[in-house]
Amino acid sequence: MDASTLQLVGSHGGWRLIDNGTPSFWFLEREQAMQIARVIADSRAGLRFIPTRIEAENDDGELELVASFP
Repeated sequence: MDASTLQLVGSHGGWRLIDNGTPSFWFLEREQAMQIARVIADSRAGLRFIPTRIEAENDDGELELVASFP
């Protein structure tokens, strides 16, 4: 795996964490989802040397880059 992307998108009144295109977890609050996404991204980048980015849906429904772990 050359790179990894985690996406946070609104889903059923909460937030879905999508891991490389595969829905993984659902969270009630955006901050909960962001914390877990950061742990996953940091682990992949730091332990497995896989660059990982986190994208989150904004108020307009568009995904935007919110963090990048080289």
